[in-house]
Order: sequence, then C-alpha cells, then structure tokens
Amino acid sequence: MDTLLEQTRATRAACFRDESALMAQLAHGQHPTVLYIGCADSRILPSHILDAHPGTVFTTRNIANIVPPYKAMQRGETAVGAVLEYAVLHLKVQDIVLCGHSACGGMQALAHGHALEPGLQAWLAYASEAQEHLPAELEDAARLDALIEANVLLQLEHLRSYPFIAEAERAGRLRLHGWVYDLVTEQVRAYEEAEECFIQELPFDV
Repeated sequence: MDTLLEQTRATRAACFRDESALMAQLAHGQHPTVLYIGCADSRILPSHILDAHPGTVFTTRNIANIVPPYKAMQRGETAVGAVLEYAVLHLKVQDIVLCGHSACGGMQALAHGHALEPGLQAWLAYASEAQEHLPAELEDAARLDALIEANVLLQLEHLRSYPFIAEAERAGRLRLHGWVYDLVTEQVRAYEEAEECFIQELPFDV
C-alpha cells in the first residue's frame, strides 16, 4: 500500500465517523457563501482563519495569493479567473476573502529581487506593482509587512477589474475583504475602506 495513503487513513476514518451524514448530503451539491483566495504556503490552513466546515468555503490558493487582472485572463491566464467565474456566477458566493499572511515567501522574494525560475518570476510580476506604494523609509520587517498589505490591496484591485465582480459588488450582492493573517498570533488585520488602512483585531482571550 502507498505509505502516505496508509499514514493518513486514520484522518479519513475520523472524518467519516464524524461527518458521514453531512458528506452524503453534500454529494448532491454545494452552496458555499464565501470564496477564500489565499497563499499556498504550507503553514496556512483556511480552517484556522475562517469558521470553515465542509460545504461552506470555496477555496483557491497560489503563491502570494495573487489574482491576475482581467486583461491577463483574456490573454490566457485563466486558472484563477475560472475559479472567480464559477464562485460568483454559479455558486453565487456573497463574500470574497483575499488573504495574505505574515512571513510570505513570495513577498520576500519580490522585496529582495531574488533570482527566480521563469514561472515564479512571471507569476510574481502580477504583484510587482505593490512595491510602488511603499514608503521609502521602511526597511526589513516593516517593509515586508507593508508590502504584504500593499499586495492584498493590489489583488483586490485586480478582482474589481473583472466586470462580473465589479457589477455584483455595486449591486450589493458581493462583498470583498482584504485580510492579512499573522502566523504567530493567528490574528487578522482587515482593510477598512472608510479608514483607508488595515485594522488589527483585538487580542484573543486565552
């Protein structure tokens, strides 16, 4: 037997024991209310960020939580665009969460101009404009944090470049959220349009 398959069997057995009735119901269809767009980083679990259970959150993840703009989809960059079309036009999600995170390797590579393989370099080009919005005096960790936030805002702009997303948001059928998740504290900074800044949520009661 495949070793990895064998090692993970207990997890599937526990899920079957606890959620078999729910999964049998979900086999007939899904009705998530949230689309989560996040980073593929192995340290991030959407279920740690959202109150996510099977059937509640539609998810797509990639390096640096990037959404290529609509014009890129028209040129053939369709992977994320197809997710957006399905989530908004077919599943009718009510919220899109665009979530960056602290210590993002993609943003570190972008900030330091690391030499990258062609695929990574081309992908991170969709985030490069975020560097233009950073205060010149920021350095090191503060600069990285600011870049992570700027990238979230840039990807929200890219989301709004899709006509069906812009129209759904204007009509009040869809809400867009820009978040940054802290790996250490597990708290979220959320962008508030009215204040034009990210607001840190209150510490947890532990």
